[in-house]
Amino acid sequence: DSMIESIESAFKEPDPSPYPNPTDHNKPPAWGKYVVAGCATVVSGLVFGVLPFVTVAFRRHPLPFVPATPKQIHMVLRHCKPTAGTRLVDMGSGDGRVVIEAARKGIRSKGIEINQWLVLYSYYSAWRNGVTGIATFSRKNLWKADLSEFDYVVLFGGKDATNFMEEVEDKIATEPTKEGAKLIACRFPLATFTAEFEEVDPMGEKGLESVWVYDIDTEKMKRK
Repeated sequence: DSMIESIESAFKEPDPSPYPNPTDHNKPPAWGKYVVAGCATVVSGLVFGVLPFVTVAFRRHPLPFVPATPKQIHMVLRHCKPTAGTRLVDMGSGDGRVVIEAARKGIRSKGIEINQWLVLYSYYSAWRNGVTGIATFSRKNLWKADLSEFDYVVLFGGKDATNFMEEVEDKIATEPTKEGAKLIACRFPLATFTAEFEEVDPMGEKGLESVWVYDIDTEKMKRK
């Protein structure tokens, strides 16, 4: 038996484990794939997170998102009466802070915003402030928004955005709006509408803490 075992061991394939595989040094470490996957996740997150803010430059009127200051919000909402049934819409609501503050004052409010991430953040912020029942948001192009059910239409304009302001005027003047509705512009006035009230604060931050209130019915009559 021992002779047979000796013969078998002589012809047995040697155990390769003691000998290094010449290709082992070319294999990437096991943790490498996790690093690659992590980098891909980060890059994808940055692309999808930043893209909605970058693509603003390719829109018809590239107005960047600039958060409203507390004073600007106060100036806008002091002209909104929180009576029963009152409704407010913010055209280009950004992170939702105007809509949320209006809702906190008891005004049923809606934000129109084309940036999906800002809409999601607005819903989160509304939940944190406990106003999800009366503050809503819609991801929509403001040119397609129906304004017929709102008492107050809020708009934050932009510098050197005359064409944008004129198109806003055309939309307001030609589309159905609620009787007695007011248009409240903050930072910059409209192009041709005549304000029934204005509050300009030259001492405000870069002169932007100003507000103009327009009577929509009056402006519609001028177009007839």
